[in-house]
Amino acid sequence: MYFRGQVHSPHALLEIADRRYEGITPVNIFGFNRTIGSTYETIWNNGGLYSYPSSAAQLSVVSSNAADTMSVLINGLDADYNIIYDVVTLNGVTSVTTTNSFLRVNSAVILSGSNVGNISITNGADVVGYIEAGIGTTQACVYTVPAGHTLFLFRISLTSGTVNSNKYITYRNRIDSSNGRVLRVAEATFQINQQNFDRQVPFRIEEKTDFQFEAKSSSGENEVSIFVEALQMYNEA
Repeated sequence: MYFRGQVHSPHALLEIADRRYEGITPVNIFGFNRTIGSTYETIWNNGGLYSYPSSAAQLSVVSSNAADTMSVLINGLDADYNIIYDVVTLNGVTSVTTTNSFLRVNSAVILSGSNVGNISITNGADVVGYIEAGIGTTQACVYTVPAGHTLFLFRISLTSGTVNSNKYITYRNRIDSSNGRVLRVAEATFQINQQNFDRQVPFRIEEKTDFQFEAKSSSGENEVSIFVEALQMYNEA
């Protein structure tokens, strides 16, 4: 028997990935930053530190190339941290606006074709989503747990383009609670190749909590990527 008794398969994770069970959702997070410098940056493809908006707002979505006219699916949370989504049709370099107001953006993906330009999603002055040209989806290790849910991290894998044995990457997990508390935990270093954490007991992240992974280099600039596997579960009363 697996999880809350409703999953009886010896291949429980496969069946959860196939969305066969209500209240349990797989969450796969990918982050990439090709220019990690000597100060902490979020592992996301827009570079620098990710900034969370202070209030919900309709989002502006625009490409850097006039040829991009495909639809974009945005997944995120509203002002009460409830799950919402919106689909907008790009109009090239002319900004378009979402119907819904978002407090957080957890991911965005194009629904057809291949984006020629970089697609920026903004809440006021804050870039909350970024899809690089030709990639088609956001690559940001940034996630906010919806209201009424808990996130369990099972696997974390980091890779780096560092090849000099005298250089190393320092990384850490930043957790922002909705009450304003900020924790920077699990700080560690590695030099080259890949570092994996397969947790026997998953790391629990409560509802309405922002988390992201940050990294910095001991010198110069380096490419850093991260892969996170998690399960998001609805909180039973």
